[in-house]
Amino acid sequence: MTPTTATPGRPGQAPAGRPATARGLRTREHILDTAERLWGERGVEGVSLREIRIAAGQRNSSALQFHFGGRDGLLRALAERHLPRLAAQQERLYARFVSEGRADDVVALVELLVRPTAEYLRLGSSERAWVKVSASLAGKPDVALADVMAHVPAIALHAGASVHEHLAATLGSALAVERIVAVTSACNHLCADRARAEDTPPSPAAAVVRPALPFDDWVRNLVDMAVAAMLAPARGRP
Repeated sequence: MTPTTATPGRPGQAPAGRPATARGLRTREHILDTAERLWGERGVEGVSLREIRIAAGQRNSSALQFHFGGRDGLLRALAERHLPRLAAQQERLYARFVSEGRADDVVALVELLVRPTAEYLRLGSSERAWVKVSASLAGKPDVALADVMAHVPAIALHAGASVHEHLAATLGSALAVERIVAVTSACNHLCADRARAEDTPPSPAAAVVRPALPFDDWVRNLVDMAVAAMLAPARGRP
């Protein structure tokens, strides 16, 4: 692997002025894996950098700063690990809608905003951890959310803008924005709940309280609820 130099928090790169080694890159990925797992289990605010460092087996107290520059850099690296994969799923789904002549169908565009995150849960524990982490970040704009949003795929921005245009025609722009944010945020939290359920060992008692839908049925139901909520008329408006 060719050594590189760059700023902290970028995949496959080392802090400014320092060469990246194979061992350093392995250490970096191990720290990232550990942060992803712990944040997925307990939330970003529930885990300190010190806990992450110790759980990753790093004795050097400055290891995280060396590789990531701090918590924001660690979050950026995690976003850069997962958001391109989610973007690829969105692109494939949009290509299908285009082939079906549904590129401008508002129902399809709402599905484009919701389904890829739900389907991402299928891929493994790492992907489920990211869904849990991103849901926990949604209400915390001070936790590098601007950096995360900078990586939102262009196709998702296009879908959001198109849905907004459709809703604004009857709801007005401000309410349309609120509707999109509320529905997508609720769906992200429902996906995080499903991720936690998938990662929890089966329990007979839990099955009695709330039997889980088969995954495909759960995804379809989530999309149906999102479409219904997004397109619901506003009561009491002329």
